[in-house]
Amino acid sequence: MKPWTQASRSAPLNPKPRASTLSCVATLLAFIGFCSSLLGQGQPTTAVRHDRLDVIFSRSLLPTSNRNDALALIRVWTETLGRQPGVVVDLNASVADDVAEIEKRARQGPIGWVLLDPVEYFQLERLGLLEPAFMGSFGKNDEPEQFLLVTNQGSGVVGVDGLRGKSLAIQSEYRANLGRIWVEVLLQERGLGPLDRFFDSVNAVPTPSAATLPVFFGKVGAGVVERNCFEVMKEMNPQIGVKLRVLAESPPLIRGFLCLDRRPAVYHANLVRELRDLDQNPAGKQILTLFRVNRLKPMSRDDLEPTRELYTKYQLIAGKAVASRTASWAAKPVEDPVAGRPEVKP
Repeated sequence: MKPWTQASRSAPLNPKPRASTLSCVATLLAFIGFCSSLLGQGQPTTAVRHDRLDVIFSRSLLPTSNRNDALALIRVWTETLGRQPGVVVDLNASVADDVAEIEKRARQGPIGWVLLDPVEYFQLERLGLLEPAFMGSFGKNDEPEQFLLVTNQGSGVVGVDGLRGKSLAIQSEYRANLGRIWVEVLLQERGLGPLDRFFDSVNAVPTPSAATLPVFFGKVGAGVVERNCFEVMKEMNPQIGVKLRVLAESPPLIRGFLCLDRRPAVYHANLVRELRDLDQNPAGKQILTLFRVNRLKPMSRDDLEPTRELYTKYQLIAGKAVASRTASWAAKPVEDPVAGRPEVKP
């Protein structure tokens, strides 16, 4: 079984640089502040009332592992957010480490909104409390999020099966690694076996350049990269489009999205309207740019079906692998710990 390692983060020519811990979380919290400041619009100023807005970010969608920095920024920002004449929005923003923590918060009471990856949503869907509401659009033409499997034209590889025994780099700066899940399913559907046995090595890399430039220079056999990032790289260096061959592309996938709580809340209508029209005002456009998203699009559970189908196939594959290993262990004869030892006579 080959190791699943984390590659170096010092890759050149990244067309979309990763944000630092502080700037990434600050962006998220700026989004909170913008939304919460809108919740009091249209409210009378003759009386003051308090509305509570809980928002949760899943750590799986934060390209950082420093919880202390995130929580420190949250505390600073939430002291001043959400205050409008006639209404005070008591904002409680937090980062959840895992799906169990999100479930606990959801059960405790209404959440304004929560940013989830699809696997987390599938695990929480049975609660019936959270409804998919908005997802981001990407690229110049508002295309869906997709992954590409690319190799070097000069390698002579013309099909996925030709990559056997080669190395693979997968763009993956988030815990929800849909790129790896997609390649695993792709190989199994073509009868090529498990990913970590098919390839000589598999590395997770944090940037699109780290997934493609080593392939470009012939140092890595293949790379998995997001389509919109790949298109930007081709614009910056047309030789990338000439020298790299796309062997396969994933179905449209959703890496992360906003869910709203289905339980009634006084701010719900305002929040939905302002999220939907976020790209129609300068402040909203700035926030979307920081998120590397064109706009927020209303979504439904149907939009999740390609991602759900992929994850279901992956679960079946993983389940069969576990069953196979268990059967193999069970079939092995149990060795007698004293067998072969010389007889000891009293």
